[in-house]
Amino acid sequence: MKIALIHATTTALKPIEIAFQTVAPDIELLHFMDTSLLSLMEKSGKLTPEIIRRFSALVNIAYDSAVSCIQLTCSAFNDITAILQPLYTVKLFRSDEAMLDEALRYTRIGLVSTVKETPIALQNYLLNKNPDCMIQSLVDPGIIHLLSQGKRKEHDDRVKKMVEQLDGKTEVILLSQYSMEHIAKQVNPSVPVLTAPLLAAKRCLAHLNGMYT
Repeated sequence: MKIALIHATTTALKPIEIAFQTVAPDIELLHFMDTSLLSLMEKSGKLTPEIIRRFSALVNIAYDSAVSCIQLTCSAFNDITAILQPLYTVKLFRSDEAMLDEALRYTRIGLVSTVKETPIALQNYLLNKNPDCMIQSLVDPGIIHLLSQGKRKEHDDRVKKMVEQLDGKTEVILLSQYSMEHIAKQVNPSVPVLTAPLLAAKRCLAHLNGMYT
């Protein structure tokens, strides 16, 4: 079986590959990437026709590659799945869907993001599922780019600071970007910390096994 992974940044590659190697090492992963998408989103602050067209081009290539499902890996673009899903017979998964469903076990939810446009996509999903959930969001805009500049320690320290600020104010803390996966092992707050890659891989596998639609 083959699963397509749609990327807007290179920083999502390693976390999702490790996740699939952990839960489904025999699955063939096909990577499709357009690194201009994130800069376009940062400039516009929202999904635009150009972004949707460029994203659709990636999904079209993935779909034509006879994949069993398509997994997004960049949380800022997750609302696009609702737009594109009717066009395809294979399932398109948000990057954060499984993580957010896990977070909905709690009422007070904290979001940590490194892309300014990410929180709205997560909040839309959470509030649609549970209008009564209370969300606190912290974002340090653009620090995701520190990773590609070789400034991982600075990136990690600034993410940890946001986790510390939310600790005790929420019942769970979500690390929104795949690129923050490794930081979950570096912090020890008083509440659970959720990351998306492994949960996403498990959901894809459940879908392939007919256990999730």
